Amino acid sequence: MRKLIRITTVPLSLDKLLGKQLSFMNQFYEVTAISADEKELQRVAKKYGVKNFHVQMTRQISPIQDLLALWKLYRFLRREKPELVHSHTPKAGIVGMMAAFFAGVPHRFHTVAGLPLMEAEGLKRKILNAVESLTYRFATKVYPNSFGLQDIILKEGFCSPEKLKVLGKGSSNGIDTSHFNRHQVSPEHQEQLRLDLGIQPEDFV
Repeated sequence: MRKLIRITTVPLSLDKLLGKQLSFMNQFYEVTAISADEKELQRVAKKYGVKNFHVQMTRQISPIQDLLALWKLYRFLRREKPELVHSHTPKAGIVGMMAAFFAGVPHRFHTVAGLPLMEAEGLKRKILNAVESLTYRFATKVYPNSFGLQDIILKEGFCSPEKLKVLGKGSSNGIDTSHFNRHQVSPEHQEQLRLDLGIQPEDFV
């Protein structure tokens, strides 16, 4: 079966950014989730019924640890030979895209859900800019999750327009609208919520 690798820096991103997308894609690929925090990673992988592989990563600038993560991930990808590696979050992006490139993975996708570098200044900003640009260079496709992010990426010159694509009107994983369905909340609870929030019976909610 074809293999798909999904990588985030921390398991929380796998759980909240991707969630049921992992289970859905597992119908068509053998999905492996990769992240730091081994115990939490195993919990998330079990929750969505996918395989997992632990690679220790941190959100901080940490060259030695990053090189160790790169080497461990490269060896894993060489062994597994996946068809596609898809990274999310900045650190997982640079480690994942570099490892996938050197391991010869044909399809290397990176989703951009935000740019923390926008808050940095001076030397730190220059380093983060260089890392972001390098991540996109090793990727075969880059997916900003909004047109605003796409504009910033183009303005900063991180990669060419041909490599960028915004899915739909912009999203990482869509919205599960059933989660917000009022029928999931009992009438009694709805009434109590109205009282607690000072919402009158005639008010439209």
